[in-house]
Amino acid sequence: MMKLRIASEYSAGPIFCPDPDRMGHIDIDDLPISQGLKIKISEWDCEYQATFDDDYPPDSGFGSPEEKFRHVAEGKKLADELQQELGSSYTIEYCP
Repeated sequence: MMKLRIASEYSAGPIFCPDPDRMGHIDIDDLPISQGLKIKISEWDCEYQATFDDDYPPDSGFGSPEEKFRHVAEGKKLADELQQELGSSYTIEYCP
């Protein structure tokens, strides 16, 4: 069974494998999931990446607590969809 994490991280993809023998970010196109879910995860990640402040990174983040809450809720939903599509061969963990 492969364990995967979905998380928002600046300058990195949203899917990560923490297993010692496979540790690293996973290209979403390498996963056997629907194109629709790939697009939703990519759009969710792009939304987060857009909050990065190049001029002063400590100021990075969502403009309001409501925006952050919505993003976290969407991430949980995407993790559930990812688990459903990948099935029992994978364990999906969401790290908000």
